Amino acid sequence: MKHNYIKTLLVCFTASTVFASSCQKDNGIDNLGGKATVTVDMRGVGPSAGNKANAGLRASASSGKMMATPAVQRQVIKFNDQFNVTATLKEVSTAAAAPAALRASANRAATTTTGVGEIFPLPTGTAYTVVISQGNEVVATETFTQGEGAHKFNIEAGSYTYTAYAYGDESSTGAAKDPLWVSGNFSVTAGDNTLSIVLEHRLTEVTVVFNAGSGRTINSIGAGTLAPNHIYEFNEETGAVTFGGVTTAAAVSFTGQTAGQIWTSNPTMIAVEDTDNGVVELPNVTINDIQGSITSGGWALKAGVQYTLELNLGDKEDTGIEVGGSTWAPGHLAYDPETGSYGFTSNNEISDSYFFPNYVTPKVFGLNGNNDDINRAPTSAQNGAHGDPCALVMPLNTWRLPTTTEMNTLKRRTEPFGTNDQGADNPGPNQYAPARWGGHYKGTSGQEGVFFGTQSQPAENEHQYLFIPYTGVYNNGPDKQEKGFGYYLLRNSSGNFGDLQVQGAYTMNVSETPRSSSTAYQVRCVRAD
Repeated sequence: MKHNYIKTLLVCFTASTVFASSCQKDNGIDNLGGKATVTVDMRGVGPSAGNKANAGLRASASSGKMMATPAVQRQVIKFNDQFNVTATLKEVSTAAAAPAALRASANRAATTTTGVGEIFPLPTGTAYTVVISQGNEVVATETFTQGEGAHKFNIEAGSYTYTAYAYGDESSTGAAKDPLWVSGNFSVTAGDNTLSIVLEHRLTEVTVVFNAGSGRTINSIGAGTLAPNHIYEFNEETGAVTFGGVTTAAAVSFTGQTAGQIWTSNPTMIAVEDTDNGVVELPNVTINDIQGSITSGGWALKAGVQYTLELNLGDKEDTGIEVGGSTWAPGHLAYDPETGSYGFTSNNEISDSYFFPNYVTPKVFGLNGNNDDINRAPTSAQNGAHGDPCALVMPLNTWRLPTTTEMNTLKRRTEPFGTNDQGADNPGPNQYAPARWGGHYKGTSGQEGVFFGTQSQPAENEHQYLFIPYTGVYNNGPDKQEKGFGYYLLRNSSGNFGDLQVQGAYTMNVSETPRSSSTAYQVRCVRAD
């Protein structure tokens, strides 16, 4: 019996018991004395804290390595000639375990919330097995059917460990079989006791949420796929999953949906060892009776983690802006210290991230902002490894720092008309003026900067032009300097670091001179070849 509404992953179990007043040791096994009856409170299937809680239980058919990935990953994907999709992959996070007062009662059948997330009831008719052990000795093994009969067993009072396992769809095969498992410690006293159990998924789950945007309607989304998906073995005793070779990609389906702005897929289970090459394909999507498709790779997926993939339809320029012979990022490079992820601001927005030459983590400011700088010069401890921070935007190596040559090409192609490609991106009408317009992003307000490829203030399509704001620069100190200019980090022709200084239509200086290591700049990336 397939139950796609079950959420994945983790143990948020509770073993609710009372300790006896006396305790005896016999051959290293606790014995509190007396007969005990234990009633199983099968709470259902709960969310997970990711693979941190049970990392030791996951085995690889190859190296068994663990992989650190950002909690939030983003890509921009072509949908059709008119639109792109901004794709955001998020781990479903959980809070700390809830106090006992917040835990749902045993007789509640509906979805419950515990402070660590929702718990979904185990569907009626699902068989699950509970194994009770003391030391290395199995004391009791009982298999119960949810919704049928009493779920009890009798043991001596004492301290025990338990293991419980079930399958989301035992009649299915592959990842769709959905192994569920949990283990923990508990103690019982003579008399009546309760053991509360919340199972966790052992494989990876992805739910896709497609948002067509305001004023748009999703007509249909055909069958899609999610890969890789592996052959696997599940050990019911230890909960370990061992991954083998790749098998057929898992199906992504949207059932029971009606025409509307947002559609949510059925959760898709995949058996995947930690990978940085997850692939999602939705080959047949219709929005406002217009056809499109989604194909994206390079997603980092971890074993035994629950994810939500949000697909937000947007205008085509969201993927980058083509001018000067290069495709420029849709905004400034921005680093999120909480998630360790890299992304882009909006086209006109100055980023909070100012980067030193050859460091991938931006300049750090003190608690009082720019006037209390705690990082005047870069250090590996605060500013990370050497390298190109643009390359760390997901998928990796899609973007990079622009070169002085590329910036000079942008300058030349937006100059007045001349020979060869000079003025190639100058639409006129004045052939003696550059196609660069300095002013505000929105009329006479908003951020000041320079538009490339136009000789006048764009009307309502500012987002279609490369706009470089006046960002200023931090030069070996806590105060921003030259706020009326834009300063940007470049790679020079020797592989070192130069810079760009820009203001208005006529001030555009590209410098090959190696930059000071203690000067921090804004970064506007270009798409890698």
